[in-house]
Amino acid sequence: MILKFKIKLLDCSSIPATYRKNFVALIKEAFNNSEDEEIKNLNSSTKQKPFTFSTKFSIANHNNSKLELKDNIFEFYFSTNDYLIAMAVYNFMLKHLNTYNIFAGCKNLLIGKDLLKSGQITKDCAVFKTLSPILVRDINNGDRTLDYKDENFINSLKNSIKSMIKTFKNQDIDLDNIFIETLDMKSGVINSFGNNKTQYSVCGNSGLIKICTKSDYLQLLLDLGIGAKRSQGFGMVEKVL
Repeated sequence: MILKFKIKLLDCSSIPATYRKNFVALIKEAFNNSEDEEIKNLNSSTKQKPFTFSTKFSIANHNNSKLELKDNIFEFYFSTNDYLIAMAVYNFMLKHLNTYNIFAGCKNLLIGKDLLKSGQITKDCAVFKTLSPILVRDINNGDRTLDYKDENFINSLKNSIKSMIKTFKNQDIDLDNIFIETLDMKSGVINSFGNNKTQYSVCGNSGLIKICTKSDYLQLLLDLGIGAKRSQGFGMVEKVL
C-alpha cells in the first residue's frame, strides 16, 4: 500500500541536499510513537526494512549543499506491504506533523492525504519506473554503488533481489530465474549520509527497468522498492507495464 501526503512548508525557501535523512528521522519518530513494540524495534534493527519512500519537490536550483525550492508544497510517498507499519506512519502524520519540523527552521502543515493502490502483479514480467533512484551495491565492493552501464550492475542487482526474497519471503531463488533489462535509464551522483550522519556521494539510477521472475516476487519489489537503502528513500518504483 502507498500513503500519499501533501505538505506545505512555511518560511522555507530551500532544503538540505541530504533531505532524505530528514524523512528517515520523521519515520523513526512515527515508529517511536507507535504503541506496538515491534514497530518501535524497527528503529534499532539492522535487518532490511519492509518499506521505502519517495518525495516530489519542485526544484528551482540546486548545489551540493541545498535545493532551492520553486514551490513550498511537496508530496511525500510511503510504501509498504505491512498494515501496522503503514498505520504507524499515517497516524503520526495526522496527529503530529503540524507540530513536528521536518526541516530545522521550517514549519510544515499537512494539507492532503490519500491511500493509493500499488496494483496487483499477476504476470512474471513487469516494467517499473523509478519514483526515487535505485542504488545497487557492487557485490565485489559493498562500499561502491554502480552505474547501470557498469558490467557488474545486473548481477549485483540480481543478488540484491535474491537477498530481499530470502529476507521477506524466506525463499531461495537461483539467479538464473531473475531476468533484468535496463530500458531507458540515466545515472547521477547523489548526496547521501551514513549512520554517523556524515555526507558522501552515491550513484543513483533512474528511469525504466524490466524485471522478470515470479509474480509475487515482483509484487515484493513494487511494495518495498528495489536495491540498496530503500528505507532511506531510494528504490521506490511504480509499475508501468
